[in-house]
Amino acid sequence: MPFPELSGNSESRASFLKLVLDHVSDCLVAVDTDGMIVLINEPYCKLLGGTEADFLGRHITEVVSPHTRLHKVARGEEVVGGAPLQVRGCKLITRQVPVLHEGRIVGAVGLALFSNYELLKRTYALAFSPSIALQNARSGWTTQHTADDILGTGPEMDALRQQIRVASSHAFPTLLQGETGTGKELAAHAIHSGSDRAQRPFVWVNCASIPEQLIDAELFGYEGGAFTGASSRGKPGKFELASGGTLFLDEIGDMPMALQTSLLRAIQHQQIVRVGGTSPLDVDVRIICATHHNLAQSVEDGRFRADLYFRLAMFRIALPALRERSDLQGLITQLYARLLARHGLAPRTLSVSVLNALTQHSWPGNVRELEGVLIRYNLDGRLDLSDVMTHAGHVKSAGPVTYNLHTHLEREKAAIIAAALQHCAQDRNRAAALLGISRASLYRELQAVRLKIFADSASS
Repeated sequence: MPFPELSGNSESRASFLKLVLDHVSDCLVAVDTDGMIVLINEPYCKLLGGTEADFLGRHITEVVSPHTRLHKVARGEEVVGGAPLQVRGCKLITRQVPVLHEGRIVGAVGLALFSNYELLKRTYALAFSPSIALQNARSGWTTQHTADDILGTGPEMDALRQQIRVASSHAFPTLLQGETGTGKELAAHAIHSGSDRAQRPFVWVNCASIPEQLIDAELFGYEGGAFTGASSRGKPGKFELASGGTLFLDEIGDMPMALQTSLLRAIQHQQIVRVGGTSPLDVDVRIICATHHNLAQSVEDGRFRADLYFRLAMFRIALPALRERSDLQGLITQLYARLLARHGLAPRTLSVSVLNALTQHSWPGNVRELEGVLIRYNLDGRLDLSDVMTHAGHVKSAGPVTYNLHTHLEREKAAIIAAALQHCAQDRNRAAALLGISRASLYRELQAVRLKIFADSASS
C-alpha cells in the first residue's frame, strides 16, 4: 500500500523526505551559503540536546562547533571527507560536501559517518582482528567431491561406499589406506561431504610435500616474528583453519617422528600452540588421514609412533587397487567417458582388444595411471603400456607389454623381488632370506629380470 503523504503536493513529499532522513541517517545537517542551518535531522537534534525549531535559522558554528568547516564548503572552499569533529563531547567522523543547483553552489551538507567514536574503534578492531582474518582465510577450504563421484560397481565398491557412510556418521579419526592413485583423497572428501560438518571447512595438507623444518608451522601456525622470514602478523595453521570441520592429513606415513608427538597431543586434547606462542588454542577438528604405507609395519620398524597409529586408526578403510576390482572393464568405460567430457575431447572407440589389454594390466599407478593411458590413447590412437611401473617395486618394465603367460609370470616375479628389496632397504642378504632363496640365486634372478638398478644400489 503506497504511503498516503506521497499522493499529495510537493509540501507532502518534502515532509516524507524529512521523515526518511530522521530514520535512516545518523547525523545530518544542511546550511545555505551564509552558513545558516536550513535542515537538520532528529538524530543530530538529539545529540545537540534540542529540537529542530531550536536550531533552524542559526549559524552552523554557533550550533555545532566553531571548528566546523561546513559554512566554508557552502562558499566553495575545499570539500572535506572523513574529517574528525567533536560535537558536545562526542567525536564524529564527518563528510562535508557542497549542494549544487544548475551548476551553482547553493549550500552544503554535513553527514556524520560515525556518531559513536568508541563504536567506530571497536568496529575497526573487529574488522581487522585475527578472528576475522581467520574466518576469511577459511572461506576457500571447501569440499569438492561427494560419494557420487566415486565410480564403479561390484562388491568391493559396495563395501567401500558402506564404510564411507559409516565414517560420515561419526567424528572419530579415520585412516584411509591404499596404493597411490586408488582415490584416498576422493574418499576423504566423500566422508566430509556426507557428515554433519559438510558446511564447515575441509582443509588438507600433504605431509610429504612440506620441508620438515616447516611442517610444525604449517599445521599449528606461528606468531608474528616467530622465526626468520615469518610474517609480522603471524599465520594460522591448518588446525585453526579446519576448526569446526575436517583436517585431511595426506601421506601421514611420511610425517617426521619429531612432529608426531605434537600431532598426537593436538588430536587427543583438541588444543594446539602456535610456533612462538605461549597460550594453547582450542580447536574442534575431525581428522582423516591417508597413506600408501603399511603403518602397522612402520610402527614395528620404529618409523611411526604406536600411540599415534592407534589414535589415527580408530576407523580404517582400505581402498582396493584396480587389479583387485571385479568391475575394471566397466570402470574403464565410465572413466573414459568422464575424461572426454571434462577435457572436451572427441570420442575414440575402445575396441575389444584395447579393453582386454587394459583389463589385463596390473595398474601400479591405479586410477591416476589409467587416466594418463586413456588420454594418450584418445590423442594418438595407440595403447602404449611400455613405460609403466610394476606395482610392487615401481620399476620400469622392460620393453613393450605383451600378455602371454611367460611374460606375465616374469613380470610378477620381478615385482615380488623388487618388493622384497624395498622392504629390506635394498639389503640383499635380508631380501634373499625373506624370499627363501640364496643370495647367489637372488643375484641371478635380478639379472634375469633386468633389475640391475637394484643390484647396483643394493648394500653389499
